[in-house]
Amino acid sequence: MKTTRLPGLHYWSAYQPDRRIDFNGFFLEGLAGGVLIDPLPLDAAQLEFVRSRGGARWILLTNADHWRDSARLKRELGARLCAPAAERERLAARAADVSDWFSAEQPLPRELTEGLEVHWLGGGKSPAEAVFVAKRLNAVFFGDAVRSHESGTLRLLPPEKLSAPAVLHQDLRPLLERPFEAVLLGDGDNLLTGAAGALSNLARRLA
Repeated sequence: MKTTRLPGLHYWSAYQPDRRIDFNGFFLEGLAGGVLIDPLPLDAAQLEFVRSRGGARWILLTNADHWRDSARLKRELGARLCAPAAERERLAARAADVSDWFSAEQPLPRELTEGLEVHWLGGGKSPAEAVFVAKRLNAVFFGDAVRSHESGTLRLLPPEKLSAPAVLHQDLRPLLERPFEAVLLGDGDNLLTGAAGALSNLARRLA
């Protein structure tokens, strides 16, 4: 578990040799009793670290493909598991483990909305992929649609995996215009510095 310069933000990674990138999971310490985002498996030491920092009362998913170790960690930590309502069909039998569904019409539980804002991206692999903005940290968490395959540079999913590129580009614009201090990625290298510049560069390429 890596601790970052952003207060209460920790992450852990697993290298994917076929893609030559890391997959990442995130732990927001203290927020609403502790939050895991798109969690990869945690070993015993990492799990103890989370517990020593107050635990995790919530697990949030950006999309169905980032289910990862959510069900086991829900049981281990006694957490509530929140997933996008648009992903219910793709989750199939796993949907039985979801405690709370959220969407544009049904916001996150109130405890979470004090620290997190949700933005929705269409046009990717998912009907509506969730993006989380940690307001206190001025940081944004992307699941699949935005990633990094070269350190310091942001890119989108390959075109063949996009269901509607124009929709994704339109939904991304409000986020690309915000000068975030950090960009956290489910897939690829996180940007803990230089985030605003990388977002601006991505916006120019999409234009």
